[in-house]
Amino acid sequence: MLGVTMTAAENTESLQALQTLKKHDTAYWLFRINEASVIGNVGKGLLPKELAIRIRDTLRQMESDADNGRWIRPDLYITFEPELLKRCGVEASILHVGRSSQDILATTNFAQTREAMLALADSTVGLVRSFCNKAEQYWDTIVPFYTNGVQAQPGRYSHYLYAQAISWGRELDRLIECLNRYNRSPMGSGVLNGSPWPLDQDYTARVLGFNCVAENAFEANQLSSNDFPLEASQVIQAMMIKITNFLQDFMVQYAQPRPWIHLVKAGSTYISSAMPQKRNPGLINNCRRNAAVVISESQNVLLRIHNLNEGMPDARDNEINLEWLCDALNVIEMFKGIVDGLQVNDKRALEELDQDWTCTQNIADMLMLKAQVPFRLGHHFASNLVTWARDNNKTPSNVTYAEICEQWLVFNSKGEGTQGAFPMSETELKLAMDPAGIVAARVSFGGPQESDMQRQKANLASWCKTHEDEINTIRAQICDGLNKLTQDLEQLS
Repeated sequence: MLGVTMTAAENTESLQALQTLKKHDTAYWLFRINEASVIGNVGKGLLPKELAIRIRDTLRQMESDADNGRWIRPDLYITFEPELLKRCGVEASILHVGRSSQDILATTNFAQTREAMLALADSTVGLVRSFCNKAEQYWDTIVPFYTNGVQAQPGRYSHYLYAQAISWGRELDRLIECLNRYNRSPMGSGVLNGSPWPLDQDYTARVLGFNCVAENAFEANQLSSNDFPLEASQVIQAMMIKITNFLQDFMVQYAQPRPWIHLVKAGSTYISSAMPQKRNPGLINNCRRNAAVVISESQNVLLRIHNLNEGMPDARDNEINLEWLCDALNVIEMFKGIVDGLQVNDKRALEELDQDWTCTQNIADMLMLKAQVPFRLGHHFASNLVTWARDNNKTPSNVTYAEICEQWLVFNSKGEGTQGAFPMSETELKLAMDPAGIVAARVSFGGPQESDMQRQKANLASWCKTHEDEINTIRAQICDGLNKLTQDLEQLS
């Protein structure tokens, strides 16, 4: 359960996320599992066709009644079967031979979690696209980059956003890998070691959208049922941490009287009841807090599994698991809205850069590259230059070439440098100190220079398309399986 809302901006995204996540409940999958058992048993010659038709029709009526409020929506097989037998007769209990509440519960839980993770995957691809779109908007914008909490070097904001997109892409890789790793049908595993009843497990796996049948019956029910939510929770925690890190990057700037970055989104701030000047970043605060809530909720999975022997149900409460998955989806959608609403003041960002000497490593690099001054000597000179400049209120924009040449001579007089005049021309020095020039002159693979940014742009576009195709393939497999089940049920008549 997420916290109180201080703004109205995230309400729409949250509602849509909730509706997307809870598409099919336990009752829905109980009906599909039992229908699959009907067809599978008929195909194996284990269920007379006449009885199969009767069971099929009874299941349809039960589902109609459940959908229309004439009967409860069952969330356990032990409440489902009595109604089936009441309506169809005790001979319908043949449907449960070779099965157990254990493998049925494992199947319903996975099917619902699978839908939730597909919704999260969709949302994550959308977030990566938001980062890429925002990078396009601020393609050439130069901003300060920070390490250890202080200004470090100038960079392109688009380069920073691509870094975020790539990092989120890695989490989506993990999410899809996790989903595919566990997308194996437990149906037919029985309690934990199978059954003498020759169920058509391959058919059931196919029509319920699984990749295959689980390889080991014990593992399918007693281990995977714990491992899957645990692994999923760890992926979600990593995603939430990324959100809080990004928001804290934003807040460092927003806390200034004149920040170079804003959030321009209706309803994203609220006013103080006492201080007229305040525009509190309510949406940012809500999103960061909610991400922390999801981290704590998902850690609950680990705590529920901790110190348990195999076969205990503590971690398999799907209502709890779906709750934090739903909350995670809400937070990602909220965060996507924040990314979409970011606005950078490029002139203010350059002013911020000019308040510090983030160009000095580049000066040392250029002294080495252009004049063969040993890097460590160049680095020491640049460090001394910064100390002098700060003591004298000098910034890159108001220091003169003559002053820097003088500081070079002072440095040499201490016996630390090389003899002679400052070895860079005024034009070379200005270029070495220009934030845009520093960025443009990079040549490293993965850097912010235009050629490499175009490469990263193309790779991210391809990555998004590939992952959308992967997600659609999983969904199509589920849809095709359920459609086949429907067709096979019709052909019973």
